[in-house]
Amino acid sequence: MSLFDLLRFVLVPSNLFFLLGILGLALLVLRKLASGRFCIALSMAGFLIFGYTSAGEGLVAPLEQRFVAADPDAAAPPVGIVVIGSGVSEVYAATTGSPVEFRDGAETVFAATLLARRFPEARVIVSAGHGGNFPFEPLREADGMKRLMVLFGVSEDRIEVDGISASTQDRVQNSIALMQQDKDKTWWVVTSAARMPRTIGVFRAGGVEPVPYPVDYRWIPPFDPLYFYEFTDGLAMTDRAAKEWLGLAFYKLSGKTEEFFPGP
Repeated sequence: MSLFDLLRFVLVPSNLFFLLGILGLALLVLRKLASGRFCIALSMAGFLIFGYTSAGEGLVAPLEQRFVAADPDAAAPPVGIVVIGSGVSEVYAATTGSPVEFRDGAETVFAATLLARRFPEARVIVSAGHGGNFPFEPLREADGMKRLMVLFGVSEDRIEVDGISASTQDRVQNSIALMQQDKDKTWWVVTSAARMPRTIGVFRAGGVEPVPYPVDYRWIPPFDPLYFYEFTDGLAMTDRAAKEWLGLAFYKLSGKTEEFFPGP
């Protein structure tokens, strides 16, 4: 595990609040009563505030509102559409016998399918994976994306697959490589709204300026300070946003992007 992986694990809010609680209990056992109570109080406050209240919206809203989806009726037709991630699980489907199984983010494959049908001349690149060649083809996430798009009427010979990329950077770089001679033409990119700023940043670092088409929103304005979430939903939204902010910072510091918070 790299230092960044360790920091990312520790700084994800739900993990941080849990670790603070464990630290607090340990300090109480060691008779460091004031410090132990303080850590436990921080832990409980974090869980309560970011689990139940709308505080997490303050983290996710700037990410999701950074880019507005292009209007298919007004924007320039794309030479191609890149789909980053999908939430399709071919392994689960094959194991259970279900025709299809989804995790978070499945909106991307459906949005991309509609765009591909709207622009029948456009190439399609689907990119998702967990690194290496596991699971094996045809059970990779990107294979599932292609299978669904074909089932919904997109011609198979239009779709190119990157099924081995484990990170946003790898997915973008491999997609750019697949663009080949069309790299400097108009491409649309479909991915989760919270991930769009980081995705655009990596594309720009690779010399490509795609048209954003964000989907998979977790927050819809306006902000409601009196709204209460289900505990796990509030924490999940907070964790999702925190991971993206950490990713933006790491990508900028490591030179993967030129801007900390890419915008239009």
